Amino acid sequence: MITVFTTMLRGMMRDMHTLFWTIAFPIVLLIGLGLYLQQPAYPEKLLSGVLTMNVLFGSTMVTAFNVMSHRNRGVYKLLRATPFRISAFVAAMTGARTALSLIVSAAIIATGKLMLGISLRPLNLVLMLIVLLVGTVCFTALGFVAANLSKDESNVNMISNLIGFPLLFTSEAFYSLQQAPEWVKIFGSLQPFHYLVKAMNLALAQAGSLADFGFSLLTLAGFTVICLGAAVLTFRWDSEAPSRRSTMTRTTSDSLP
Repeated sequence: MITVFTTMLRGMMRDMHTLFWTIAFPIVLLIGLGLYLQQPAYPEKLLSGVLTMNVLFGSTMVTAFNVMSHRNRGVYKLLRATPFRISAFVAAMTGARTALSLIVSAAIIATGKLMLGISLRPLNLVLMLIVLLVGTVCFTALGFVAANLSKDESNVNMISNLIGFPLLFTSEAFYSLQQAPEWVKIFGSLQPFHYLVKAMNLALAQAGSLADFGFSLLTLAGFTVICLGAAVLTFRWDSEAPSRRSTMTRTTSDSLP
């Protein structure tokens, strides 16, 4: 399992697509919006939004593309011949993605402190670390689900976007939903990204309620368990759908004398 973890982490660090969208883009976004919208208390809100958005798209979309790429190259077929369990592989992949996310988040937080003057106490950093850990695991598992439901690269792109953008737009990562329609508020309260954003905002708050933080974190943890279960149950070792394989097997067996 350690070997798979280190191999996956090295592969992510060498992937230029991953490095741009999970490192360069969020840092540029943080600096650009932070210097342009110089409003009181907005840098903290912006930092929370960038961190959570990076977890959402970095974990979900990039993981989905990585899983699809490995499956199409036959990497999983080789692993299938070993006694390696599906749950262990999902855990190793999720751990690698979480490690990368923490490295990127540290760079984003350091940029916020240096460029925008955001001050954070040790307690804030500890709470943010907990939120990032749980959130990254949750949305990495969701990326597995997106890849497991996809047939090819174009399909995984569509499914990832259908998952990611509605979650972002019905959350308060960058704006308030107080004036939004009621159905938007209801949908937002029923999806995991809402609780990731809320927990991160409370972790960054200098006088936040620990009870509210605990509720948001526990709710996010509940979504994490559901997503991990769905990732394991829908996992496929090869690019061919199970129903199609079983149909082809039956057809071949029927044609034999």
